[in-house]
Amino acid sequence: MRVFLGIDDTDSHGGGCTTYVAYVLAKEVLKRWGPQAFLDFPRLVRLNPNIPFKTRGNAAVALALDVPDPDELWRLAVEVVTALARREGKTDPGIAMAVGEVPERAKVLYRMALTQVVSLSAAERAGATTWGGRGKIGAVAAIGADLRESTFELLAYREGDRAEIPPSLVKAMEALTYPFTFHNLDRRRVLIQPRGPDPVYYGIRGLTPHHLLYAKALLEGQGYRPAGWAIFRTNQATDAHLRHGVIYDEPHPYSYYIAKGIIAEARRTKARHVVGRLDTGLPFAAYRHLGPLATALEKCVGCYVELYGGLKPRHGSLYLYVERAHIHGRYVKIRQRCPHCGGSLESLGRGKGWKCRKCGTIYYVAETLWVLDVTPSEYILPRPAEWRHLLKPPNLDTTLPNHYTPQNVQWIE
Repeated sequence: MRVFLGIDDTDSHGGGCTTYVAYVLAKEVLKRWGPQAFLDFPRLVRLNPNIPFKTRGNAAVALALDVPDPDELWRLAVEVVTALARREGKTDPGIAMAVGEVPERAKVLYRMALTQVVSLSAAERAGATTWGGRGKIGAVAAIGADLRESTFELLAYREGDRAEIPPSLVKAMEALTYPFTFHNLDRRRVLIQPRGPDPVYYGIRGLTPHHLLYAKALLEGQGYRPAGWAIFRTNQATDAHLRHGVIYDEPHPYSYYIAKGIIAEARRTKARHVVGRLDTGLPFAAYRHLGPLATALEKCVGCYVELYGGLKPRHGSLYLYVERAHIHGRYVKIRQRCPHCGGSLESLGRGKGWKCRKCGTIYYVAETLWVLDVTPSEYILPRPAEWRHLLKPPNLDTTLPNHYTPQNVQWIE
């Protein structure tokens, strides 16, 4: 029987990891029902990162299974989550399960959860069986996720301390696997290793399971051997929030938003962050560590832009925290040309008018025109280390992972 099981909010700032809970549960499912029980790879589903009560990355997980006894699976899931969830701080774990088909309301809730704040009652009315607390929201969203475009991530887990992988080794790994693995390194900063107290040793993102396994083998050959690992199908690096997410015309706190307008002002704060305002009145901010994105916005007063990011309250206003920008052009002021011959006009002095340099005609009134210069048109991303999980890198083929199933590749150990 087809069963879709979602889990969320089992980690905390002090440790734990929801993907590790899914890994342990997947191992138990393998023991009881074998590899044929898996209809797909375990799923890692990123949701709206602007939610104030998230723990860290705001990710939920899901398993798509074919098992003979959904009730036994449910009891197993509750047992594993109860044993591994860290009930501290904001952590409030939840489980959701749908038998047969995924409810349409769960699919809608996924679209909402990508970009908006979703209520617990909405998750409870989505047509799935649920257990637990606020984590039910992400759990329902995970089983409703649309992963027709996806990427993979091989997540390796550790026992004991996390040995630091040197940038030179990651650079060599990327040279041998790019573009089928990506987002591994930002200059000398290693991006595949987290820095928190969670059990993740490293995570390699890619487009095919085979390249991920090859990358793992390269690291293992240099002594970086994990205690266990699994390959997840994920909506990371797919722009799922732009393709599927619900984005309102009006700004709402803690939602994802796209603002269009002319940058009326922009300046650096004492901390070197960039703050500014659009001609619509919406204030925005760009952290200094966004690198080229913050620099471009600082220099772009008068530009017509689209700004993408999350809305958060700050100093009594709702600020857009910019994550990427599309600069369409800069408005420049030009003097009207001669209506008779098209020649340029030169000033004859204050109050004396303008004279055409070509035909000599004198005008006592000359209009000032604002023209959009599209020469600086550019799509700007922050430095790779500051990319959000859902941001799609340029030229990434997110349909390639559709060709792979867990039946034709090793995906867990």
